[in-house]
Amino acid sequence: MSEFVVSDDKKLVINDSSTIVLNYAEIELEFQLKDGDYNILIFNDFDGDMVLRENGCIENAHVRINYLQLEDHDLKHINSIDVNANSELSIFTTYLGVKNKEVVFDLYNKESDSAIDIYNNVVCLDEASFSMDCNGIIVKGAKRSKSHQASHCLTIDDPKKARILPVLKIDENDVEASHSLAAGTIDEEVLFYMNSRGLGKKEALNLILKSYLMPSDDFYDDFINGDLIRERAIKKVDEICSM
Repeated sequence: MSEFVVSDDKKLVINDSSTIVLNYAEIELEFQLKDGDYNILIFNDFDGDMVLRENGCIENAHVRINYLQLEDHDLKHINSIDVNANSELSIFTTYLGVKNKEVVFDLYNKESDSAIDIYNNVVCLDEASFSMDCNGIIVKGAKRSKSHQASHCLTIDDPKKARILPVLKIDENDVEASHSLAAGTIDEEVLFYMNSRGLGKKEALNLILKSYLMPSDDFYDDFINGDLIRERAIKKVDEICSM
């Protein structure tokens, strides 16, 4: 497993299990993953507005890509990945909606017996604008392919926009495909109960966000410097909740 720290304007090719720390304003990632099992963590640690573009191809591989986007800045995240025969791609995203965030996933089942799953976890805070287009595309000839989406969005106070649009574009008959979306707000009775136990609003919000957004502690064990990334992720949530 490798660690890449992106610190300059450049295109980064990913061909191994990796921990990728993003810390520059404009970045392009290209996935070239073949003949193996891969687990990738992409963590945004840039203190400023960011444009992240991604593309690539999965061939005869099982790939898991995990995103942690917890920054208090604007973000534009555009992703397009082709999944070929006998390959599986699983994507797990975590977005903390602060400021303006625009996200687009175009995930292509390009050949037969390919599988794509994407799970999105989103929290939108007061005054945030969050927009996600999640497109699962099964092309003609990609028989026995699978494309599944599940998205969860929690809104807090009054976001300007909290929009997640799951879309399936299917040009083949012998396939499996589904999408789901669940959205809601924090129950006022939960906040009242936490307040009655001595927690202020900010403290209660902090606990709720961490339970909703943060992966389990053992998740980080699979990655280089995972303990440091966990500490940075917790610090980011703490800073945003204290505003």
